[in-house]
Amino acid sequence: MEKVSEKAVIQYLHKQGLTSKDIHDDMVATLGNDAILYATLKRWVAEFKRGRQSIEYDVRSGRPVTVATKEMVNKVHTIVMNDRRVTEKYIATTTAISQERVHSILTKDIGY
Repeated sequence: MEKVSEKAVIQYLHKQGLTSKDIHDDMVATLGNDAILYATLKRWVAEFKRGRQSIEYDVRSGRPVTVATKEMVNKVHTIVMNDRRVTEKYIATTTAISQERVHSILTKDIGY
């Protein structure tokens, strides 16, 4: 079950007057091992008690989701074109991004 769907069910059952324990028992009976953890469910019920209406996650500040900007893709491509035997680790160190991002840029964005 998707997380947004889980929260919608939690919100609905909370509005029906069920306790956190009752909601969790119902979800475990229905979903088995795929049910949300009780601690997480309890936290969401507390949010709804405080008046929260949205079931979406709040936007958080921090690092951007993607590093694969056009400039970064071009930078990685230029490094590779200058030395075809360059390693992902070297590219990561040179561009100050993770090796995983370098690998993603090389395979998904550039197509190597």
